[in-house]
Amino acid sequence: MTSSTPCCVSGAVHTDVVIVGNGPSAISLSFMLSGNRPYFNGATHPNDILTKKLQNTKDISLVEQDLEFLCEGLEGRSPNPVALLFDALSHPEADLGADNSTVLDWKHEEQYEIPHVVLGKTRAGGSWQRMDGSMQTVSQNNWMELPTVPFREWLANRKCSSLHMGNHSGRATVGDVKDYYSEFVKEKRLQRHFYDYHTVTSVQKVFQVRTCADSESGEVEPCCKNVKKNHGFLWEVRGYRLSAEDGDFENGNTIREEFCFVSHYVILATGTYDIPNRLGITGETLPHVVHSLPDFEKIMKSGELIGSCDPVLVIGAGLSAADTILMATENNIPVIHVFRRGPNDPSLIFRKLPSSMYPEYHRVHSMMRGKTETELYRPYSKHKVVEIKYDKKVLIQSDQGDTISSFETSMVVVMIGSRSDLSFLPNGGRHLGVVQNWQIDSKHNPIQINPFTYESVYEPGLFALGPLVSDNFVRFGVGGALGIVNYLRKWRKAESV
Repeated sequence: MTSSTPCCVSGAVHTDVVIVGNGPSAISLSFMLSGNRPYFNGATHPNDILTKKLQNTKDISLVEQDLEFLCEGLEGRSPNPVALLFDALSHPEADLGADNSTVLDWKHEEQYEIPHVVLGKTRAGGSWQRMDGSMQTVSQNNWMELPTVPFREWLANRKCSSLHMGNHSGRATVGDVKDYYSEFVKEKRLQRHFYDYHTVTSVQKVFQVRTCADSESGEVEPCCKNVKKNHGFLWEVRGYRLSAEDGDFENGNTIREEFCFVSHYVILATGTYDIPNRLGITGETLPHVVHSLPDFEKIMKSGELIGSCDPVLVIGAGLSAADTILMATENNIPVIHVFRRGPNDPSLIFRKLPSSMYPEYHRVHSMMRGKTETELYRPYSKHKVVEIKYDKKVLIQSDQGDTISSFETSMVVVMIGSRSDLSFLPNGGRHLGVVQNWQIDSKHNPIQINPFTYESVYEPGLFALGPLVSDNFVRFGVGGALGIVNYLRKWRKAESV
């Protein structure tokens, strides 16, 4: 991840921080880097020990405090202590079902702004902008919110919101979330930091080096043998931006332009929805095989499957697989469902969701278990797909390996998770994981970070937050922003001395 080229790159835009990704974690970080700082408001918190710690420093922003001290003893659904701290203060006892008010107040203090840019492939909101707007989110409304704008209040003010249409489950639609994140950026005047439709293709260090010519040969020689040790570096972030004359990126003519930023720090906030996971079997690249819900939705809207007698074969046992099954069966399209685990496996996500809030997912789980039967659905638990053929026949095999069955299908939908596209990093960022030289995966191999600063253990100056560090819920990803800004404030203080 290094280069010995001079750091004064021609035509580059210089800034302090480059954030790669523009989803909710990145938006929260931009909000804090713009001088918006959280303070304890003095309200009583259910955690008496935490309340006592904060009472002693009520006039000092959390950004300036000892986060490691404040995080002591906190437990929850995130592996990152600062995420737990911020969530505990923003949504006290949320995991116990409580709906308590935040104990944080926010102040805009312009003198603490840190120059930064946010680079995203889509509009602000990241992967949310590519999802089906009519679907409901897994998280409750208030768990999707960003600082200072309560989601429930924002939603109530919308004339055509899902709540006004009779949705009382406490969950928002994806369409609501898309608009919420886009409007947050505008309302908080963050647009000047956001560079939408910017795709990063390279992130590397550039060192400030001097060269000299050999007096005899005239050959140019480096100034020293150990550039990494003897010279400071900046980060060079390169890529391209897409622009459309008529603003229509879907159907209009787009123009590609190169860009280059040079910064002191780079923050990875790309999420994990860029590249679908693959089965690695024969026939997986055939045209009647898709690997994402948006692709399946497009086919559904085209009417291509309407009237087909052959079923859609769905692979996977997560929420995306369940959404695919619901979409198909609600349109009277039969489904064959193949999944590796048993239907009563305790690790299935359905077993962790309250039935009152997620009736549609519990209906799918009931069908998987054979408790609810319908002509449109056939489950094959503890099976795997071994081959997909040109004529749309699919071969599946039981875990015992003693039976192979063949099915006529109309198409195959592979829903076995996805991962972040880190191709702009050398070796795809594999050297950054908890298990080095393995692919980065939010569940099994997240980026290894300092738990309080979110800085990479292996690459100083490179940070990560959100799903890349196993914070897959928005409510926890926001906490990563606090850890990073806390670190950057110390850096700015050191620079000013």
